[in-house]
Amino acid sequence: MGKNGKQAVFLLTLVLFCGIFRGQLFRHARLMNLSGNLRESNVFREMEFSPEALASLDALMEDGYEPGRLLSVLLPWRDFRVPPKTVWDRETYLKAAEVFQTYRPLELKDFQNALSAVWDDLEEFPVSCEPTYEDSWLFERSFGGERHHEGCDLMPPENRRDFYPVRSMTDGVVEKIGWLTLGGWRIGIRSFRGGYFYYAHLSSYARDFQEGDLVSAGGLLGYMGDSGYGPEGTTEKFDVHLHVGIYIEGKNQEEISVNPYWPLRYLEETGKE
Repeated sequence: MGKNGKQAVFLLTLVLFCGIFRGQLFRHARLMNLSGNLRESNVFREMEFSPEALASLDALMEDGYEPGRLLSVLLPWRDFRVPPKTVWDRETYLKAAEVFQTYRPLELKDFQNALSAVWDDLEEFPVSCEPTYEDSWLFERSFGGERHHEGCDLMPPENRRDFYPVRSMTDGVVEKIGWLTLGGWRIGIRSFRGGYFYYAHLSSYARDFQEGDLVSAGGLLGYMGDSGYGPEGTTEKFDVHLHVGIYIEGKNQEEISVNPYWPLRYLEETGKE
């Protein structure tokens, strides 16, 4: 073999080696995304998505997958960044699932359980009107001291108290009921996969709920109001709206708040109303 031939073989070998090394490096970086206490991380709690990703998620569910299982693989595989027009497909999911299941099975299972608590019990959009709402995750709030908004506010078409019904997004059990200074008349439902779904600022309850009562997805909880920001019975501190919060159990904290915006968008845009 001549000198040029040896150089060609060397360059080809180098290109192949670099390709393999690059693939190993990318795989290692993705595996590191499942390291640590992921359920208490900001990237998990923010729940960053896109409308296109939500639509493709719904299409993948037609293959029999639950959203928590899908997202536990797709989010870390994409470095938790879901830019506009992102579309998830079955081939990507299967490839990523094989890698994570092989090298990070315990971490994958824990993350799947966390996402399942948020996503897998969702069935009903909480209001039948067409509300206005935005991704207000961690917006600044000042009542009761400087703090951040850990929920999503659904504003009805008209500022009418005790008019718009509020329904449970999930099956579950009433865990908390009654007045809170910040939340006014509120009700908290623990779904069967562990998520805590919080509905606040109600004007009234649909019935005399007691802790431990069973609730069905779509069941009437009460009506949108403007209660809260003061002692029991306080109203008119803000416009009528529904505050939705979603919480899960943490490893080092009793509960972790998760951005409800994209789960709400998912329920609204996939027709589960």
